[in-house]
Amino acid sequence: RMGGIPSERDKTVHYALEIPGGLSLMIHGSADAIVTGLDQFPERDWPAVPIVHMSFQLMVGSGFAMMAVALAGLWFGRRPAGLEKRRWLLKTFVAASPLGFLALEAGWMVTEVGRQPWIIYNVMRTSDALTPMHGLIVPFASFSTLYFFLAIVVGILLVRQMRQSPYLPSGRPAVAAQELEKTRRGPMEQ
Repeated sequence: RMGGIPSERDKTVHYALEIPGGLSLMIHGSADAIVTGLDQFPERDWPAVPIVHMSFQLMVGSGFAMMAVALAGLWFGRRPAGLEKRRWLLKTFVAASPLGFLALEAGWMVTEVGRQPWIIYNVMRTSDALTPMHGLIVPFASFSTLYFFLAIVVGILLVRQMRQSPYLPSGRPAVAAQELEKTRRGPMEQ
């Protein structure tokens, strides 16, 4: 199945694209092979299926979206007009910039939620691995404050860099504009 919305209540995936034998072919190299499903395991050993399923879709969808944007950039970058004339594509690049982070975080969700309720499969459950430790709020608050402060500093530095950019309001580099002005005046007027 590709896509769809999983339902824990009736244990099905609604609105999914069904590919008969697709998973068997991917895993075993044969469309007739049997794949052990989640229904073959005790329900107490299941992870949070909707979270894992939707995170996986988000991860794969983000990857394909980034690939599409990269291919569009490659295609239009080789055209005579270039990328700089296609503002819609440049805006698409900016809009796609958080997709890598989103795919990475969704992948961690698949990994960490998908292995639940086990820390080590069939050896230790998550509930058995919990170590009660008091006072964790102090390092948590300290690191959160530090990273928040660093985020503000990075934001301020980025804004400062953009304001001190060597580009003129026309969008041309200042150095190139000076050179262009010299060539217009001629060698005698310099």
